[in-house]
Amino acid sequence: MRASADAPSIPLRSRRSRFSGHVSGRLKALDLKSQISNFKSPIGTRRRLIAGAALVLAIAAGSPRARADALWNLTTSDFHTSSAALVGISADAVHVTSASGEDQTVPLDQLLELSRPLPARSDGTRYFLILQDGDRIGGDPVAIVGEQIEWQSPALGDLRLPLRQLVAIAGADQTISDDRPREDVVSLANGDSVHGLVTALGAGKVAVQTSNGNTDVPLGAVASIEFAAVAGRSTPRQGFRIRLDDGTSVMATLPSLDGDLLRFTIPGNPPGGIELAQVAAIEQVNGPVSWLSLRPPSESVYIPYIGSAQSWPARMDHSVTGGVLRFKEQTFSHGIGVHAYSRLTWPLDGSWSAFRTRYAIDGNDPDALAADVTMRIKLDGHTVYEQPHVHGGVLSPVIVENLAGAKSLTLEADFGDRMDTRARLNWIEPALLKHAPATQPAGD
Repeated sequence: MRASADAPSIPLRSRRSRFSGHVSGRLKALDLKSQISNFKSPIGTRRRLIAGAALVLAIAAGSPRARADALWNLTTSDFHTSSAALVGISADAVHVTSASGEDQTVPLDQLLELSRPLPARSDGTRYFLILQDGDRIGGDPVAIVGEQIEWQSPALGDLRLPLRQLVAIAGADQTISDDRPREDVVSLANGDSVHGLVTALGAGKVAVQTSNGNTDVPLGAVASIEFAAVAGRSTPRQGFRIRLDDGTSVMATLPSLDGDLLRFTIPGNPPGGIELAQVAAIEQVNGPVSWLSLRPPSESVYIPYIGSAQSWPARMDHSVTGGVLRFKEQTFSHGIGVHAYSRLTWPLDGSWSAFRTRYAIDGNDPDALAADVTMRIKLDGHTVYEQPHVHGGVLSPVIVENLAGAKSLTLEADFGDRMDTRARLNWIEPALLKHAPATQPAGD
């Protein structure tokens, strides 16, 4: 969706990613040739090889047909990933050129994500605004105006976002618990904290209404602010999550390409855009695939082993200890970290055809081999898949279950033969699918 010429827009950064200089262009071409030689595709004709070579030369020359940094990982709703150069985005499709030089059109109802590795960029941002739908926006608070927060993002400009969506304001490396507090908590860098209701932000301070009166906290002394839970958390709307190289991710409308710019609208804000060179991923949310970790469960139960005082609530898009979801050298953006005994249930509305997941013992645990967990998938309370004796060091194959009109989906992690020893399980990329795959997919 392209912004009109006279529409107000988000300020654009001046940094550009262009091929400048004969030597750097040659090196880029060599790197792309290496990527294309490793691309798995059917044996092509001489014409396709020539087209592929032409694509490499066009990219190295900075052709407008080959967008910033050229090759992307294109993942479709069947979880197949291939390499492609992004050409355009229309109202119903993404247009790419494959690594073999073929023009391809991917309908939006088959698109999961476009992504690419970009070097992390730091612009000195101290805080990230964390929202209920998983978005993280780097920048600084400006003010609270009515039921909205004004936020200044170096990448996206001035934004206004509903207060009811706020989870926290935290440092780039801080992990915020999914267990929301009953009142706002302002944590200070010296370890102290102030509890109450945040009534104002900006002008170098945080105003907190406490049981003992109003307190102003210098913003420079604040390590994080966690906002009280708000009833009625909803499933994120259908849209597109734009991830940037500074760690920002934000939900937006269908983006469009305008030269070297990616244009989009963040709901409640004017149309705007950003240089494509800063974009690390464009993910369709709640399109053909809906991640369970973004959907609020109707039931989330943790029961410790007999005599244990530990508490391990489920963590969305993190391991149960708050780390990255990991199996050996692989990391995953979406998943759920749990500790036995765990039971999570989601309501189903009949609009999804199948459920897909993988699972493994938490790869962040150096003693994962000592684990023994039983996992179960249930539909309407009936077990449809069970695997006892899940040990560390093994990533499951992809499991797909037909939902067949089921009203609820439950994931269980139960104690095994070693009781609660290292019983930390990761549900890896658990998702609802609009269309069930024709055949059972194989694991990676």
